[in-house]
Amino acid sequence: MAYIPDNPDLYESLTGIQYLNFIADIFEVAKDKREELIKYYSNKFELNKALGDLISSYSHGMKQKLAIISALIHSPKILILDEPFVGLDPKASFILKEIMREFCDKGGCIFFSTHVLEVAEKICDKIAIIKDGNIIAYGTTEEVKGSNSLESIFMELIEK
Repeated sequence: MAYIPDNPDLYESLTGIQYLNFIADIFEVAKDKREELIKYYSNKFELNKALGDLISSYSHGMKQKLAIISALIHSPKILILDEPFVGLDPKASFILKEIMREFCDKGGCIFFSTHVLEVAEKICDKIAIIKDGNIIAYGTTEEVKGSNSLESIFMELIEK
């Protein structure tokens, strides 16, 4: 399992590559596997050229990308993402959506929170709407929204 908060706390005195290797060491990821995954995800997120820089010099979006890579580096079966698109530019958001779809297509499970309902509607297989800490709607995206938009159903449900 891996968790990515909306505002990840990273070791700012490390470089990006040092941080990723540190996380890989914790999860005992083999050297060849970690190198493969770091290369794959850092190229995908266009972060490869910045991996030698101190994390303290990274923008919020770069830190978010690094946190995402660090979560994926040990090939977890479950991802828990809190507002994963915050701080990402449109291209990085698109890439993250692709990665999330690939992850699920390979049998992984992702729980993520978002306030951008269009994103949830487009990429989620199942939706849960939470109000005051309670699930007020749950099911496949189609079951929850029916012929309406997820946003309109959400507004209707939270007004009750």
